[in-house]
Amino acid sequence: MQNIKAVFDIWNGFIKGAIFAQDEWKNVLLLKEMVKTKGMRKGKILDSEDFIISINTIIETFIKKLGGEFIDEVYIGISHPEMIISRMSEQKRVMTDIIKNEDVDHLSRIISEISQKNNYETLKILPVYWLIDENKKEKDPVWLQWKRLELVADVFYIPKNFYNNLIEVFEKLNLNIIDIVPNILAASESALDFDLKDLGTVLIDIGTNQTSFVVYEEWFPLSYWVIPIGWEDVTKDISICLQIDIKEAEEIKKEKGMLSAEDQKISPTEETEIWYLSSIITARYEEIFNKIQKNLHKIWKDGRLPGWVILMWGGAKAENLDQFAKHIFKLATFYGKDKQMSLWELSNNLQFINIIWNYIRSNKYVESRKSSLRLNFDFFGKIGKFIKEIF
Repeated sequence: MQNIKAVFDIWNGFIKGAIFAQDEWKNVLLLKEMVKTKGMRKGKILDSEDFIISINTIIETFIKKLGGEFIDEVYIGISHPEMIISRMSEQKRVMTDIIKNEDVDHLSRIISEISQKNNYETLKILPVYWLIDENKKEKDPVWLQWKRLELVADVFYIPKNFYNNLIEVFEKLNLNIIDIVPNILAASESALDFDLKDLGTVLIDIGTNQTSFVVYEEWFPLSYWVIPIGWEDVTKDISICLQIDIKEAEEIKKEKGMLSAEDQKISPTEETEIWYLSSIITARYEEIFNKIQKNLHKIWKDGRLPGWVILMWGGAKAENLDQFAKHIFKLATFYGKDKQMSLWELSNNLQFINIIWNYIRSNKYVESRKSSLRLNFDFFGKIGKFIKEIF
């Protein structure tokens, strides 16, 4: 076995982890584990010791089953209710008539410098495209003959205190973090094939305390958004409306929860309790989808995406959710699946799908950054090289 990697998906309800390796160049899933998250609420680590216990529970299980400490690299995927995604651009004149690596590096450094935000950590700078003479989009502009070059990039931020606490927790466990990636970024790179990105698709990640989504068209991401509402809000709604304990509300949601899809209405005369529960759940998802629809309308893409709506993550498990989304968006709707790696135990499991996608991404982009994240997170200084790796 080679290239043994641990991938973690961290969120409020549960922490998931998996161990991957390569055997004769084939990807192999060795272990997977999931534990309830302690010491963390709504994207804030409130008790680092409890949070360490959650991570360590998974690590100890891995060590026990592997028969030793074989984990060399750690990759983390996160979804955060306070994540900010900003689109930035910077341009320059090309003095030699031919675009060179120096021009690319120059714009990359400028984006890196202007992307800093108080109280937030710059987690990722993702190039969207290079704009040549203000009208032609390119993935790689080097050696083209044009007068003006512009870089358009998306910058992903998370709260600095959360980032620092997360790094400290893994340092205490002597785990070497190679990369931390927003789940919506890993998902869009792995769950959407070329055709979906080209036709026009919205990918929706419904998490515990947030819903993230991205719209692709003509292979480029048009925009990313984060809404601080997730499926935990559905549980709270059930608890309040039915006047029951939050844990009981969660169990009822899992066992009996469903949405009122347009073509599958539940009549109040059939079963009042189920109808009332369905109306509570439907109302919250309607709020989430209407907010997404509002953003689609701003970019003139509401009802205009032939590549479908793709639903993913734990909040996408609600019964009839795909039919309800189809009714709201007026678009074909499907559940996200792994399109790049056939690990059937995980590939069709929505709860672990982010694990796969972050593992796939780790094999693509981070081979040159294998040292402590704390020491090596100045890769923005080499962002020109990083951007070319992305493309």
